Amino acid sequence: MTEKWIRWIPNNEISLKYYIESITDNIEGLRIRLSNANNESDRIEVVFENSVHAYRSTDESYMQNVINKLDEQYGSKFYQENTFFKVENSEYIHWLSLQSYGIAKSEPLEHFSFLGVDSVIDVIAAYEPEINKLIP
Repeated sequence: MTEKWIRWIPNNEISLKYYIESITDNIEGLRIRLSNANNESDRIEVVFENSVHAYRSTDESYMQNVINKLDEQYGSKFYQENTFFKVENSEYIHWLSLQSYGIAKSEPLEHFSFLGVDSVIDVIAAYEPEINKLIP
């Protein structure tokens, strides 16, 4: 199966393209801080309050295969102008399922991908995160 990338717009109050500032994973959940690519004072936090099944953070330079596939399937504007995506038929979920001997198939999981200006974060969770605007 081929992965299908879908633009995900969590709400209409956020911008389309962000830098990834930081990732925090602790007892309070997974938190991803982002700053607007055009206005650094415009910052948001993506919050997965319960534990996520998996996540990975990768420098964009090491994601060239994915970037090339996105470019071929959707065109460069698709990923260059957007940060928030959901991935259907996810290779990452498939990999996680193989590694867990099928445990990952026991509940519906979603693959969220955050394509920042220079890095990528992929999160596998059973629910959508909360998006919070940070006050400067």
